Amino acid sequence: MKTARSRLDELLPLLQPQGRELHINAAILEVADMALLAELAADAKIRRFLLARISDTAALVDPGCAEALEAALLTAGHTPKRLQGEWQ
Repeated sequence: MKTARSRLDELLPLLQPQGRELHINAAILEVADMALLAELAADAKIRRFLLARISDTAALVDPGCAEALEAALLTAGHTPKRLQGEWQ
């Protein structure tokens, strides 16, 4: 049986930039635990919006697709909470 980490590594590789990166107006999907991120990444209707994993509980979302991802999460029975703000 595969672990949540091995499933995540297969479905949503960890982003490993070669240097520092700054993403402006980035959308991030953050979940409570690794198993939930693995479950979401296994769902093709949700996975198509996820670009890469940035931690064991967060993924970078395709630019401009945050609303579509939110709709897909709601359709799948999840209850997403949207936060907006600026990093300072």
